[in-house]
Amino acid sequence: MTLKSILNFSFLYRKKTLNNEDEKTDSNGLSRVLGLTDISAIGISSTLGSGIYVLAGSVIAKYSGPSIMLSFLIAGIATFLSGLSYAELGARVPKSGSAYVYIYVTIGEFLAFMMGWDLILEYIIGTASVSNALSQYIDKITGGKIKSYLSSTIPINSPFLGPYPDFVAFGLVILVTCLMLVGVKESAMMNKIFTLLNITVLSFITIVGITKIDATNWTKNPQNTTWIDSLGENQTCNSSGRCGNGGFMPFGINGLITGAAKCFYAFIGFDAIASTGEELKNPKRNIPLGILITLLTTASLYCAISIVITLMVPYYIIDPDTPLPHAFDYVNLNWAKNLVSFGAIVSLSTCLYAGMFPMPRIIYSMASDGLLFKFFANILPKFYTPYVSSISSGLCAAFFAAIFDLNELVEMMSIGTLIAYTLVSICVLILRYKPEGDLNEKVKIMSKKDPTKIIDLVIDDSDDHLLKRLFSPSNEKPSRSSSVLVNYVSFLIIIHLIIISIVISNTEKFEKFTEMLVIILIFNVFLLTFIIWRQPQNSNIQTFKTPLVPITPILSSLINIYLMTTLSLTTWFRFLIWFVLGLVIYILYGSYNSKENRKKDHVFCKPYISKKHQTRDKKMGSLKIENEHSKIDITEF
Repeated sequence: MTLKSILNFSFLYRKKTLNNEDEKTDSNGLSRVLGLTDISAIGISSTLGSGIYVLAGSVIAKYSGPSIMLSFLIAGIATFLSGLSYAELGARVPKSGSAYVYIYVTIGEFLAFMMGWDLILEYIIGTASVSNALSQYIDKITGGKIKSYLSSTIPINSPFLGPYPDFVAFGLVILVTCLMLVGVKESAMMNKIFTLLNITVLSFITIVGITKIDATNWTKNPQNTTWIDSLGENQTCNSSGRCGNGGFMPFGINGLITGAAKCFYAFIGFDAIASTGEELKNPKRNIPLGILITLLTTASLYCAISIVITLMVPYYIIDPDTPLPHAFDYVNLNWAKNLVSFGAIVSLSTCLYAGMFPMPRIIYSMASDGLLFKFFANILPKFYTPYVSSISSGLCAAFFAAIFDLNELVEMMSIGTLIAYTLVSICVLILRYKPEGDLNEKVKIMSKKDPTKIIDLVIDDSDDHLLKRLFSPSNEKPSRSSSVLVNYVSFLIIIHLIIISIVISNTEKFEKFTEMLVIILIFNVFLLTFIIWRQPQNSNIQTFKTPLVPITPILSSLINIYLMTTLSLTTWFRFLIWFVLGLVIYILYGSYNSKENRKKDHVFCKPYISKKHQTRDKKMGSLKIENEHSKIDITEF
């Protein structure tokens, strides 16, 4: 990298260019073999895992009580907002890489690399945590013999590490990695079978559970009540700390909202669909449909199961770690308890596969773009699978699962996901208000026909005064000036949302100054949103479009940013370490070896534009036009 390229900082904002060839299957690339049912199964299995078998119990016991169904509903709606943004971008940019590719095409290379780097960490930790949970269920079937043997034979006494090396979790990750190598179509078929089996088990459990419901469990007041917990110990409200005020919402509206924030993470995983763009048949249709089917199916099952559980067992008695087996044990349906344990293993197995599926494809996409080492983009010729990225990411996830205490790392997974959801929502705003076509292509074409008209393309194309541009623009179609305006206003909105989220999440009791500050910031957000709403949108989009833009992306961003501000400082510090490591790799390797850096057909109009004198700089591939009266510097945007 030359000193000039560093000083120009062009690598910060250069974007990935797509052409018609990009949408076709390359003979050396991935194979388009997946249909709608395949990706719907991948989305459902990656989402419908630990959320119902593990998370639901802790939310019922600590936050929502019987009102967990409302917490799941609120979380589902919040996730649905992000899903709409993914659906639009997945249809418009059907490439492998998910949020990484969307940001690369829309915002710029540097931010795209860091997003891809964060997604790699998210999928590694997510895979490790699911394999660890699956290992625990297998251990329970053996009566805890595996855990007892490894704890006594190979104990680990170190902070941030697990109590013992979990070889079962390690082996499970390696097994699924080998399964993914044999081909997408073959492994996707097995995933469909397991996903169907998982849905069948959950539906059967719901039907059986209905026969043992007790409506009074939603109205009970447990004060002065004693009971025996899942460990056989006597408990009271004081000793357990889980009673609240009783009734349907024992912990009040705050508990309901906090529970919804926790339930939000149960829907993480649908974005795996967006990483299959290059392996999908008709991705512009199937990606939006796959995301919608995934979210509707999982939300319905979550709400149904949570209703049945809380009607079977009083919320203050339920086991927060294994809620479903304990619920059926409580009503003396031991055969159903065994069925639940089987369903948990099937569900977590499919979740493990679906969680690992997008991980190598993110790495493959980044390597194909030159941002990561080239060998990660190698494809196994017989099966058309990215084998180097699959093996390397699988080994890394297996090592995490075997060694680390994932309770210390799991929040880092949430950061990457929430950042991705936020940036994808912003990408929808940027693309929706961007002019049709590419400015640089127009500049190249115009430079051949009539270079004197280039100024009309790149210089402000509206004579409206500022207030009219903001609130009543005369253009009916997006222009460069309106697009740039939306970009700046979107940035201001994000700054406001960050401040609002930090204030709300860190304030226990609102004083007058805090209330006025939040009110002013919210008013500004409404005003800025109105300004974006008044700008002309691109009406030529033929694929799926997110409804109610700009309200939907902005509301989604607010939810995601607020959840990020609730995470601990320790989590952010660990995330910063990973961020710095990625920054070093990008500066030393990615920024120089990027395909966009090596392309010779980029158009950079610099440093002067002129109507009188024109010179072609062939070496730089740029157009220089000089004007003795005016000098304008215009770069690619």
